Parts: sequence; structure tokens; C-alpha cells
Amino acid sequence: MTRNVEVRGRLGRWIMAENSVAAISGLLAIASGIVALRGASGTASGILLGAAAVLPIGLTWGLVAERRRWRRPARLITEQIATQTDGLRPGPGARPRGLRRDDPPELIALARATAELQARLSLSLRALATESNLPAREALTRSGLFDPPSSPGSGDGSSSSSFSGDEMVGRLEPDSLRWTEASPALQTFLGAGLETLRRRTILELLHPDDRLPAERQLRGTADRGESLGLIYRVTTLGGDRKVVELNVSARYGPDRSAVYLRCHVTDVTDRIRARREERRRTRELLHLNDELRLANRALAELKDRYSDLYQNAPAMYFSLDPDGRILVCNETLLRTLGYRRRDLVQRPYEDLLPLEDRPTFRGRFAQYLREGRIEVESRWMTADGRIIDVLVTAVAVLDSQGRLIHSRSVAQDITTRRRLEDELRRNNERLARINDELSRKNTELDEFSYVISHDLQEPVRTLIAFSGFLRQDYGDRLDDQAREYLDYLTEASGRMRSLIRDLLELSRAGRTTDDFGPVSLEEIVSTLRVDYAELIRTRGAEVVCERPLPTIWGDRTRIGQLIGNLVGNGLKYNEAEHPRVEVGTLPSPSSGSSRRTTLFVRDNGIGIDPRYHDKIFQMFRRLHPRDRYEGTGAGLAICQKIAQAHGGRIRVESRPGVGSTFLVDLPLVPDGRPLVASPPGLPGRDEPSLAPDDAIHAP
Repeated sequence: MTRNVEVRGRLGRWIMAENSVAAISGLLAIASGIVALRGASGTASGILLGAAAVLPIGLTWGLVAERRRWRRPARLITEQIATQTDGLRPGPGARPRGLRRDDPPELIALARATAELQARLSLSLRALATESNLPAREALTRSGLFDPPSSPGSGDGSSSSSFSGDEMVGRLEPDSLRWTEASPALQTFLGAGLETLRRRTILELLHPDDRLPAERQLRGTADRGESLGLIYRVTTLGGDRKVVELNVSARYGPDRSAVYLRCHVTDVTDRIRARREERRRTRELLHLNDELRLANRALAELKDRYSDLYQNAPAMYFSLDPDGRILVCNETLLRTLGYRRRDLVQRPYEDLLPLEDRPTFRGRFAQYLREGRIEVESRWMTADGRIIDVLVTAVAVLDSQGRLIHSRSVAQDITTRRRLEDELRRNNERLARINDELSRKNTELDEFSYVISHDLQEPVRTLIAFSGFLRQDYGDRLDDQAREYLDYLTEASGRMRSLIRDLLELSRAGRTTDDFGPVSLEEIVSTLRVDYAELIRTRGAEVVCERPLPTIWGDRTRIGQLIGNLVGNGLKYNEAEHPRVEVGTLPSPSSGSSRRTTLFVRDNGIGIDPRYHDKIFQMFRRLHPRDRYEGTGAGLAICQKIAQAHGGRIRVESRPGVGSTFLVDLPLVPDGRPLVASPPGLPGRDEPSLAPDDAIHAP
């Protein structure tokens, strides 16, 4: 109130002083004008002096008018400011009344700013008074805008009784941040009385991580005027951990220095927890949303994959309703039949069948409805009229009452398969006829070979016998040329006998002389050592048996003949100083399932060029001239027929100069029942060609 009176007094004195100066200046100007007119009347100089005297009069009156123009707006602004501060009540309006357009623009702008200040201050006062339920002046004082003078007997003017009982409000020293006052509600919240709080600073109650930022914020409040919405963690003196929101405002003295900090405390523990829970739930929801989005994406991709798998599967998928109409089908079916989807869906299934097959379908569909499953070969008619063979499998999909909803059907185009099956059946029939014919011819060939070899032996024996008689009885009468001719005849007769004998053996090699049974390879090798004892002794050779040798399943006579031929070749076609032949077995890759073994006969002889590895098993093939190695070339062909008669085969691994290894696949003794590769008395398979070839040898 005193300030308002002082402001009004100063403005009034300024206006009165200005008016007095203007009046005195006007009177002086008038007096000067009169004197000048009197002194200069009737002369030109008098006219000039009169004009000079009248000019100050006009200027004075203009100055007075201009001052009056400023006086009224200044008075209005003064009254408005006085209204704002007097009683702290809002003025009559947000804009000063009475201003005209010709008033100075500076005053008009000042008046408008003052009006806006009035409106804002009025709203702030109303809100503050409503919130604290205090008179406007007291609310304004507590807001920190003004520091009220101390009442008599109140010391520093601070008292906890000045706070309302339900709000948590306190005061802090600006420098030390020590508590000076605290409302009862704040004391209860912090768990200590006022005297205890006055010995502590607010920083001591805060979480250690919050103290440094809180100190900067609170100390800066004195300069900023207020700090709002400060969230800190506190530990009450009772040990409770809370989260509070501080709204701090500075209170200033006459010298504009902060007297204290007014601190309004709000317990936001539950709100912070709720926010944390909300954030946690939000994160969970976002995480779930991300997972759901990923799941939806994966589901969409899976749907696309399954749709592609269904639509483009190598099989034709379709479904029928209970009336036999096509509900859905895949692209494979459409492509195979050449239909468009709209031409096929909701169409009766029997329309796909040829006319002659439709009655059969009705009976099968009734069977399918009864049994719920069917698999049948059928024929479909394509859009261009072709007939294809299909294999249809259908399963019924039922509802909870056991009623048919639709079928789940799949069809495969077996047109090509059926054509191949028919062709295979025809080929098998033709092959069976060829096999029968081949078997018959082989039998005839064996019989012919046996008969020829048997019948030829008698003339050969006669030639040999009479050649001997001729040499014995008439040898001394023959000249040298005759004796040479006789030697040729004797030698040729011997070769002929060997060829006939080997041909007979070859015809027999495809047959088994005895029933199949266990054959001990070790016994056969021991027998061969005795048979070849003289040759082994004269050549300084050895026949080694890798023990133990297994017992195989076969014809003992033929197996002995096979091993004997291989061992004999190893000793005969050998130029080593000490010939060596080794007999053993190798584990067969398929021995676990077919019970077979691989017999090997290895020597250190002259070896065989790989170019002739296949030819040496043909009949009467020789690699060397007769004058170097005797023989007819039938031995390895006989070995091959014996191996084939036992369901196996023979092969060679060799190079010139490093020896040879012959490998023969033979059956082992079976578990539980006999294993007969070729029935006794039947010829072997794959007879070698008897076409001659030049310049090669086989033993």
C-alpha cells in the first residue's frame, strides 16, 4: 500500500510540475508579445518584432496541448497499476479504457502490456488461492514472489503452524540446504520432528546417486526463481524408502537476495511404481507384440510355403463334398487336366471319368462313404480329351457326429508308370523266352562239346598209338625227314589230345559234379601241395597258405580245380629264382549281408599287361608262344565258368614284372539253410565267346 501511494505521489508531482512550467512559460510569452507590439507599432521592424513575440506564444500553447495529451494516458496507466497492486485484486478489465487512436503509440503499447499482466496475474492469483485455500495475498506471499515482513514476536517470521495440516511443505536455507521449517504432514512423512530436521540437510535424506544433481538443482533455484517437478529417491529417518516430487521456489528479501527456499513435497512412490510397472508391462507388451509380429510373419511365410507345397506338389490334391462335387483342388491337378479353376470347382467328380467308368465310380463312392477310406486306380479325361491313368487315395474327414464333411484326396498320374510296367512286363516275358532259349542252347552246346570231345579222343588216341608203333618198329628205316614228320605228327596229336581234354573240362566246368556243401580251403591247399610236390621241389618254389582260411559253400571238385589251375599258373608262368604262390581270403564289402568272401591267389611271376586282363579269361587265349610256355589257353576260362557256377566272378590285378593276384568271389557256409548259387547239373551263366583271337595265351 505504501508503495502504491508513493508511486501515485511521484506521478502526481511530476504532472503538477509540468503544468506549472507550461503555465509560466505561456504567461512570459504573452507579456513579451505585448511589449514588443507596443514598442514597434507603425514600423516594419515592429511587425517583425511582433511576429517574433507571437511565435513563443504559439509554441507554448502547443507544448501545453501535447503535455495534456500525455497526461491523460499516464493517469490511466497509473490508476491501472495502482489497481493491480492495491489489495492484490484483479482490475476491471484486461485492457485500459479511454485510450484513443491518436494517443501516443508507446503509451498504447504500455497500456496493452499492463492489461495482459493484469489478466495473467489475476488468473495466477485465483489458481493459487483455490489450491491452497488461502487469501490471495497470503498465497502470493507463499509462492515466493514477496517476502512478508516479520510479525511482532515471531522472530524470523517462520513457523510450522503457518502451513496447512495436510500438505507437505518445508523451508530450506538457500546456502546450506538445511531444513528451517516443516509442516506437520512433512514431519510425519520424514519420520522426525522439526528440531531433528533442523539439524539435517535435505541432501542427507536423498539417495547417494541423487545428491549431486539435487544439490545443483536446489542451489540454482535461488537464481532461477523456481525448480519444478524434481524427482528424487529419499530414505526417511524411519528407514522407509520413498520417491518424492519437489516443487521448489525461492523467496526474496528487499535486497533481492533469496531468504529461503520453499519446498513442496509430494509422495509419488506409488505413482513411480505404477509408472515402472506400466513401463515394464509396456516393454512386455512391446516384446509380446514383437514376438506376435514375428510369429505372424513366420505364420504367413509358413502359410505361403504350405500353400506353395499344396498348390505345386508333385501329386494332385482335391476334396469332394458328401455329394461327390469338387470343393477345392491344387494347381497341379489343373495343369495336368488342362482345366481352369472356375470350370472344375463345384463340378461333379464323375465328370472327369470316361462315360464307361462312371457306373463303377458310383459303386466305389458308396463304398468310400461306408468305409471312410479308399485307394483305387482310375482313369481321368483331360480337357483336350486325352485319357490318363491315376491312382486315387481318399480319406474321409468327419465332424463330431461322425458325418462326412469332405474328403481329403490325392491322385497321382501313373500313365507313364503303367506304360513302363506294361513295357517291363513285355520285356520280362521276352527275356524269359530268351533265357529259356539260351539255356536250351547252352545245354545243347555242352552236350555237343562233350560228345565232340569224347568222340574225338578215340581217333587222337589211335594217332598217338600208331605214331609210337611206327617210331618203335620202323624208326631205324626212316630217314631224317621222315623222322621229323613223325615228330610233328606225334606233337600235333598230343596237342590235339590236350585241346580235347580241356574242351571236355570246359563243358563240365559249368556243371557241379556233387551237391553243394562245406568246402575247407585249407584241405584243398594241402592237397595241392602234394600234387605239385615234384614241381615245387625242382623249381625251389613254395605255396603259402594264409591261415585260417574259411570254409566255403560249393562243389568241392570244382573249387579244387579252380584253385589248382590258379596255383599251377603261378608256378608255371614264373621266372623268379624262388617262385612263391600265396593263397588267402579278403573280407568282402557285402559279406555282412550275403555271407560271401573273396579268395585271392597271389604269385611273383611274370605278370600280365592290363590290356589283356579281360582277354585271358576267353577260351584258348595265349599271351606267349608254345615253345616258351606249354598249354592250351583254356585254364582261366575254366576258372571263370566255375566261379560263375558258384554265383561269383573272377578278376585279376597285375602288371608285367610284378606278379599277378587273382580274386574270386565265393559263398561262405550259410546260416541255417544251404545256399546254392547254381543248381547241380545246370550249365553256368555267361558262357565266354569261342571266337578266336590272335597271338595271346591263357594257361
